Parts: sequence; structure tokens; C-alpha cells
Amino acid sequence: MAHDSAGTRVQRFLGDTFGVRGSRNVTSWLVAGAAAYYLIYLPEQQKAQEILAQREAAKRLAIERGLQDIDRARPIADPQDTGLVQGVGAARSQAAACLASLPQDLLGPLIENLTEDRDLLALAATAQRFHLAATADGLWRRQFAARFGEPSRLQVAAARLAGGWLALTKEKVLATADAGAWRKPCDAELQAALRELVAGGGGNDAAAAPAAPAASGGCSAGGSVASAGSAGSAALNDAAAAAAEASEEGDAAPAEEEVDELAVVFLVDGSGSVGDEDFACMTAFLRTAAGAVAAAPRSKAAVLQFSNDSRTEVPLAAADAPGFEEGVAAMARMNGGTNIAAAVSKAGALLATAPSVGAATRRVLVLLTDGRIDTYQAKEAGAMVARLADEQANVALWCFGVGRGVDAGELRRIIAAAGAGGHGDAAAAERYVELCVRDDAPW
Repeated sequence: MAHDSAGTRVQRFLGDTFGVRGSRNVTSWLVAGAAAYYLIYLPEQQKAQEILAQREAAKRLAIERGLQDIDRARPIADPQDTGLVQGVGAARSQAAACLASLPQDLLGPLIENLTEDRDLLALAATAQRFHLAATADGLWRRQFAARFGEPSRLQVAAARLAGGWLALTKEKVLATADAGAWRKPCDAELQAALRELVAGGGGNDAAAAPAAPAASGGCSAGGSVASAGSAGSAALNDAAAAAAEASEEGDAAPAEEEVDELAVVFLVDGSGSVGDEDFACMTAFLRTAAGAVAAAPRSKAAVLQFSNDSRTEVPLAAADAPGFEEGVAAMARMNGGTNIAAAVSKAGALLATAPSVGAATRRVLVLLTDGRIDTYQAKEAGAMVARLADEQANVALWCFGVGRGVDAGELRRIIAAAGAGGHGDAAAAERYVELCVRDDAPW
């Protein structure tokens, strides 16, 4: 008996196991499989996704309601004041009266043993005395730290803006639930960062006197950084030379009342690694930040977009001018590489040649980027920032991370190149803010 071929054995196996005999049977199986996929499997998957979405919505609603209960609940009067406890029986009333009659030095440690937010909120709704103890600022600072880590200096400022640590915790919990897999600041955190930015937190230690133009090769990175940023250095040199030439020709300096107190230049990353949603997040932030800048006296703002090169989207002018909003609305993403050094150079040239920017003007660069650059580009950007801080007084750099796979380490190193401004390295590190960040890289 001749041995069957492999094909024959496979055909026999399919026929014996699945009843597939001939091409007609195969076609029938394919039709049946397709029908099962579209009529049974897909509807079940859609139903499972709907159930999951409903559970997530219910979870978020429970969080929101739990945090809002503290606002709606009216604590009942203390039993030692009225002799009444509403909504409980006589035995429970006596127990509650005993607990409420404890002195503060004993009641405080008992409440501090409650570690769940909902337990503290439930206790706060029971009596006026418990309400005061369970909503104490120090207690909710502990709760905030347990959820989100030890508060930063900006988060301490955000708590003051929000009205206390309970209010900030509520804002942060809801913002985190809304953000999903992304990390975003709550409104109070963002406002605190903008206030710090406008008020002058950070900057280099240069005096208010005009800085002399740096000599050739005076970049802090020395000759180790090759001159792929030579065009940027040339722009800074040209701007410094133009300012010196104007001074030698006797051009009058702007009167004191004409000099800006604050000049902010936003540097928006329009490279290929930034998606359309990320770019929309940046432009939305520009509108929010413009309001904070416009509130400062004698302030101006400009917007530059950068990729392989950089271009001026909004010239230096009042942040509440109609042209600012129009310029931001008309922005289209450039696409291409990420040349932060070129953007810093162009910003430096803009500040050096602006007639209303004087020696006492605070210069703030706000970098919106995912920071996805190689080591060489990062060194080049840091060198350009250091040179700008050396050549012009009162320079500060803030970075707002936007996108997937943001390289926060490189951005913090670039920030450090501008100096800590006498506020210490911790203050310089806090000039990096996660605006809309997700850890997974887009590729």
C-alpha cells in the first residue's frame, strides 16, 4: 500500500475532523465563519465595550459625587450643643455623643487614622465639629500627597489659588479622571504655573545693566558643540551688533515708561513628531497663557513656530491685541525636524532688536514641545539657551511638555542651561510642566 502524500493526509484530517470535503464544503465553512463573525462575535464585542464604558462612566460619577458630597452636605448640630442627633437611634446617639465629647487632642489622632477620602468626607457630613476636623488643610495635604506624591512648590501655590488642599484634591482627582491615560494639570495647577511665569519665578542672575556682546566662541558649551547651530549664533551676533551700532550712532534709548516690564516669546514645536491633537493643545494653551500675560502691566508676547527652521507667527505685541488671537488661529503645523536651538536663537534676536525691550525687561521663553531630540541637538539647544542667558539680562526658560513619549530629562537639562535665577536647582526643575503628556511613544 502506497504511502499517502502530505496533502492527502491534511485533506483527510480536515474531512474527518471538520467535515470539509471538496471546494463546496470549504466555501460553506467560509460563509458560515463570516456570518458568525459579523452576526455573533462583533455584536458581543460591541456590547462588552459598551458595558466597560458604562462602568467607567459610573466610576467617574461615583468619584465626582463623593467629592461633591462635602459641598452639599450640611453637618448636623453637635449633640453637646443641642442634645439631639438626627437620623440615628438612642444607642447610636449616645455613642455619637461620647465621640463628639472627646477633647480635641484625642479626637485629632482618631481622625488622622482615616486614610480614605470617602471616610473623611462621610465623617465631615455628620457634625459641625467633625466637619472642621475632617476638612483641616493639613489633613488634606496628606491625602493629596498619598494620591499624587509630595506636592511641588507650584502645587503649594495651586492649593492657595484653589482655596485649600481639599479643593485642590477635588480638582486634581476630577482632572485625572477626565484625562484618562494622559497626564494633565488641573486648572489651579496651570494657573499657578502661569502666575509664576508672569511674576518672574526663575531667570538668570544677570544684573539689570546691559550685557556686553559675547566674543566669538563664547558659547558655554565651547567648541564641543559643532556649528550646526552656526546660523542661530550668527543671528544672535547680528542682533547684538545692530544694537551696539544703534547705540554708537546716538539713537535715543526708549523712555522709561516705554520700556516693557515683561516680554514673553512662545516657541511652538511644529515638527513631525507632534500630532494634530498635540498641536491643537498647544494653540489652546497659547490663548490661556495670553490672558495671563495681558494681565501683567507693560507686557508683550510673541509666537514663533519651529521645525527644521523657525518662523514668526505673531510678532511681539500686546497679548490682548486682536492680532495675537488671529495669528494663533491661523497657525498651521510646519512638519519636519526639531531644531530647538534655531528657535531659541530667533527668539533672542527678536528680543535684542525690539525697541520696547530694555535692560530691565524680564525676558521669558516658553517652549512647547515633546522634546524628542537626539543628544547632539539637546546639547546644541542647551548651548544656545546658555548663550542667550549670558548675552541678555533677566532671561528665564519654561518648558511645557506636550505629546507622547516626552523626553522630560532633556527638557530639564535645557532649562537648567538658563540658570536657576537664584531660586535653586529645584525651582529651575519646576519650570518644566506636563501640559498634556502620555508615556507611550508614537513609534
